[in-house]
Amino acid sequence: MKVFFYFILFLFSYALHADVIYEKLQELDFSSRPIVRISITGEIKSGDYADLRKYLNEVNQNNYRLKEDSIFLDSLGGSIYDAKQMGNLIRKHHHATKVAEDAYCESACIFLLVSGSCRMALGGVGIHRAYSDQNFKDISEMRWYLEADKYDGEFLEKMGTSRALFDHIRAVPSWDMRYLSDQTKHRAGLFSTPRDEANYWREIVSRKIAAPKSFLLEQLTDKRVELANSLSWYERKILKKESYFLHPTCTEQMHLDQLEKYSVGTDKWDEQFELYDAWSGYNRKDKNGQYQTYYNDQVPLADDVGHFWTIEFFKKGAKEITYREETTLSKPTEWDNGDDAVTIDMNGRRASRTVTVPNTGTMTNGWTLDPKKDPAGPMTVKIYIDNKLVKVFKYKIIK
Repeated sequence: MKVFFYFILFLFSYALHADVIYEKLQELDFSSRPIVRISITGEIKSGDYADLRKYLNEVNQNNYRLKEDSIFLDSLGGSIYDAKQMGNLIRKHHHATKVAEDAYCESACIFLLVSGSCRMALGGVGIHRAYSDQNFKDISEMRWYLEADKYDGEFLEKMGTSRALFDHIRAVPSWDMRYLSDQTKHRAGLFSTPRDEANYWREIVSRKIAAPKSFLLEQLTDKRVELANSLSWYERKILKKESYFLHPTCTEQMHLDQLEKYSVGTDKWDEQFELYDAWSGYNRKDKNGQYQTYYNDQVPLADDVGHFWTIEFFKKGAKEITYREETTLSKPTEWDNGDDAVTIDMNGRRASRTVTVPNTGTMTNGWTLDPKKDPAGPMTVKIYIDNKLVKVFKYKIIK
């Protein structure tokens, strides 16, 4: 074995270029961390994911803090594919999303909004169903496209919003735009923290301030009552404002305000490695000399074929991350390790290597197969972080 390295649109996406804006503010938080602001504006398009990833990595590696602990949204929509990629990135980093009172989040932007660790949709949220400029070759391909929007619904549910929101989106024609009422936003969880993220933040903050989780919940309940009592007679009777739609900020819902009130402990629970997603497959050179990627655990034993694995993760605060990879074959082989320091054991069946990479949230590796030397049969790759097994990839090498 040898070392191996490696559109769907919404109609109301006007011809504006999206901006992922990164600003270093002249502000520090209570613990002297620099505060930065990230905003996503305009049309969501190819390239925005790379920009957002770069900025979030800088925030994480340098321990910066986001303004209001949120990513600010003011977008008319665009590519659903890119919006969901960016949404996964936002959720992986556990940042909130916010649509300010004078901002809008329309069309594909909804996939960014729901991805927040907390969502605060104070401005306009417009929805409609998707369309495509593609010319379908036949009716079956068109029907496949129409059925494929179920994955959009699965994404919304994965992010902890209601199934009803997806039904609302499907009900609005592509040529129209419907803005959600505060009541619909509330039911979709667009003023609050989804269940999984609420538990995540409660666990972190309760450990850091050495307080029971019930204490944190009580603080939020008190804040809710305080907001309800803050409405004046004029606001209630004349402006018809309802306390039902007054919500604690995302900073408060994630309990981060409590870190300012109480001394910060040394608990490191929030700095442990988190596996967010993982996949594997193989790359194969085609007749034009270009490598094609196949997401399949059955890998051909042939020339110009190499298996790969990829892990998306979150590790707070570190500049680099070190992992150990153990690859085990069904029979012994010769390992051509190139420049890597590789340890061979099990009579040539297993190769282990320790690799340090930048903490970008993604790591990938693999080996190129040699059909003259390598055996067919099962192959296992185990990945360890901090001496803890985090993922096992299983392949079948086939002739």
